[in-house]
Amino acid sequence: MKIEKLPEILRNPLLWSLIVLLYPLLHEVVFSDFVREGEYNSRIGWSFISAFLITLGNRRWITAIVLFPFLLGGICDIGYAYSFGGVFTTATMEAVAYTDQYEVIEYINTYSTWQLTTILTAFLSLYCAAVYCCKKPESLKTQRVIFVLGSILIIVVVYRTTVMGKFHDTIPGILGTLPSYHLGSISLQKEVELRRDMLDSTKLKAVIKDKTNSQTHIFIIGESATRNHMGIYGYERDTTPRLSSLKNELVILDNVISSHVQTQASLRVALTAATGVDGDDYRESPSIIDIANIAGYKTFWISNQQPQRATIASISHQANVTHYISNDFNGVEVRRFDEYMLDSIKNAIEDPAPFKSIFIHMMGSHASYENRYPEAFDQFKDQQATGYKAVLDDREVDAINAYDNSILYSDYFVSKVISLLKQGNSESRRTLTYFSDHGEEVFQAADIKGHTPDNLTKNMLEIPFIVWASDRDSDDIAILNKNSHRPFMLDGLFSYALTMLNISSDMLSVERSPASNDFKAPLKRKVYKVTYEEAFPNNGQNIQRKLLESNI
Repeated sequence: MKIEKLPEILRNPLLWSLIVLLYPLLHEVVFSDFVREGEYNSRIGWSFISAFLITLGNRRWITAIVLFPFLLGGICDIGYAYSFGGVFTTATMEAVAYTDQYEVIEYINTYSTWQLTTILTAFLSLYCAAVYCCKKPESLKTQRVIFVLGSILIIVVVYRTTVMGKFHDTIPGILGTLPSYHLGSISLQKEVELRRDMLDSTKLKAVIKDKTNSQTHIFIIGESATRNHMGIYGYERDTTPRLSSLKNELVILDNVISSHVQTQASLRVALTAATGVDGDDYRESPSIIDIANIAGYKTFWISNQQPQRATIASISHQANVTHYISNDFNGVEVRRFDEYMLDSIKNAIEDPAPFKSIFIHMMGSHASYENRYPEAFDQFKDQQATGYKAVLDDREVDAINAYDNSILYSDYFVSKVISLLKQGNSESRRTLTYFSDHGEEVFQAADIKGHTPDNLTKNMLEIPFIVWASDRDSDDIAILNKNSHRPFMLDGLFSYALTMLNISSDMLSVERSPASNDFKAPLKRKVYKVTYEEAFPNNGQNIQRKLLESNI
């Protein structure tokens, strides 16, 4: 059949561009648990750009060239969604980077099914049909629409990729992930090199003060956990039944806030000697891991987060052992639960090194909350979230329930790590410290969920800080108990950790450690341009919050 005999709609380059770009998206929606909202927008936007370029060229070979990258990218996107139930992220590319030729062959043998072959053959057929059928629209009105929107969207893409550096949610699928991963790798390498150069040029001294007994210290970094949703801190729902059962074994600090409400900013001052005020100095500031290494600890970093977050990764890569479990799950984030770190944690605890410092970075309550816990922890399903004064809509109730379930699962995970630690050498000193990078607002003090400095609430700042120790009668634990109600800010974690590690160092500021007799609690804690004590008086109680006073 001659192309001229086809109905005009079947010759429209916008139609075929939409088909080629949306076909992979359809399979991502079907086979994967989560698709970013930006993925929809980028594919529709690029459909107009492709139609614009095809119309401008009005040649089959130009159509083939314009759509070919989306053919290759779509094959990868479909194959990954079908095989692993996920979408490409930088973590996925990190996992791919660690894949050798034998694993590739094994992958092909395992996932090459007739169903996938049929899907990909259909996609190739659609691409060939697009190349054959596309022709410059006869309607001048249609041409104008394609030209105007295509031109505008090209400018948007250029701006977002060159000026803003945002390839994700601008270029669809793996085509946007690849440059993001490349730039992230470069950024990470620079951060690692800067940190190593700093350590090489700085004459740091650190020693373990008492080597009589072996020591194992664990620091668990939670994610987006506010203590105001934890039963052990008085939340009406029993979201922490396991930790509550261990309450007599724990030191619970109840006046701790984060220095920032974003992970990178918070941890760059928590894990280094930098402070909340001069957080940009973290590149020139040694980390807890750096000092522990110098003192003679064997250090471990075990993470369920993205392996390419430059700030954190540059610190984690200084550890003697670094394990991002995302590489074990082909980068798929959804349904990758924190408990999958337990085997690695157990191995670290059982490592024969006499002095071990183990850092664990949870996925915790990272949005989307419903993806952070197994079905067995889907316990809170109330139609009306308990303890809230205002009438909430279904969307808010679902978010609160999912968030509380994620806290319930974090409670399980932390208690399991404590159990593993209890099984260790009874003659060694063992401690565990659990805290969160920042909190989370879930429709309590404001009609939002999440964390942002643009709409700061107490729940974004108020975090748990819980300590377990095998020697509950030790001096530092007794001091912690004495200081458990005093103000503390997470930018003091560096000094606290060195105190718990029993390290003598010129980098240690005992005045900033609540485990030290010399601790000086800050009278005012400044976060961004807000003083916490002034913004949230009465120990942070916000008059806007929806929780009943009796439940606080």
